Amino acid sequence: MNIRRIRPRLAALALAAFGFAVALTATAGVPRCDQCLDQYYACRYAGGDYNACLEEFWACERANGCPLSLPPEI
Repeated sequence: MNIRRIRPRLAALALAAFGFAVALTATAGVPRCDQCLDQYYACRYAGGDYNACLEEFWACERANGCPLSLPPEI
């Protein structure tokens, strides 16, 4: 066995494994659907229009990968 051949291959394998782990970690975010409801209630309590607050609520759900829903009325 030639050690000069093994080290670059081992380094390439380690780099590939590290890159895969980083990519997997970056895409494994958990949707934060509860924050959308909190923002909706804050909008309504601040005197916001129902339709405007609802549009912001849906935009938040889409941005976080949550299923679109109707919030419970205040």
